[in-house]
Amino acid sequence: MWKWWSLLLMVPSLLFAAEPLRAVVSQTNTAPYAIFDPQQRLVDGIAKDLLDALATRLNRPVQYLDLPRGRVVEWLLTDKADIACFLNPQWVPASYKLSWTGVLFHTRQYIVRRLEDSPVRSNQDLFHKRIGTTRGFSYPELQPLFETNAAVRDDAESLEKNIQRLEQGRVDLVMTVDLSYGHYQQQFDSSKLAAEPLWAQPAEVYCALNPHHALQIEQIQQLFVLMRQQGVVDKALKRWAHTSL
Repeated sequence: MWKWWSLLLMVPSLLFAAEPLRAVVSQTNTAPYAIFDPQQRLVDGIAKDLLDALATRLNRPVQYLDLPRGRVVEWLLTDKADIACFLNPQWVPASYKLSWTGVLFHTRQYIVRRLEDSPVRSNQDLFHKRIGTTRGFSYPELQPLFETNAAVRDDAESLEKNIQRLEQGRVDLVMTVDLSYGHYQQQFDSSKLAAEPLWAQPAEVYCALNPHHALQIEQIQQLFVLMRQQGVVDKALKRWAHTSL
């Protein structure tokens, strides 16, 4: 068994050894998923923890690509990038034939409101609301509301800007996820805000892969299995987990 795993992981490494792993990490991935410095360089976060660990196991350098969310799938399909994380096959049209890792972890969506406003417990509580969302992100549970104009989708480029708009009364609610809002609470005053979990089940989170290189796909998939078994994924999540919610 050891020899079989060694051969599986070694052969693609030799083929791609001179080439960087081209990893898309967009600034629309809010902290702690991705943390950028003032020069827009990725310097920390869950994405960097996991992708640096993957590149080390591949024995390849990693090249981080900061792309608008809407261009991620295009770059994977046209062989301009190798991997993009924190996606889900259900968020991408089935006609886009991407490859995928296994499930890395689960994330829970939250709806943030002003403390004095009424709690949000169902779709009906969203009727006629302007909802702060992140540009380029998919919200399958809310899409029917947006398509029928029962609620208004209002994009911003970051959670911080969405919450600023919420506090200013420019949006009624803000969509986020557990790790992002927990991190926000550690960095900023959230005493005038409240958050309720979305009624949907926690979402599965994957990495999408460039579909053009079968050996690379298999190697990355197997390495992520090993990284989960070795506790690498859990360690990265626990490093950034906060319990303020």
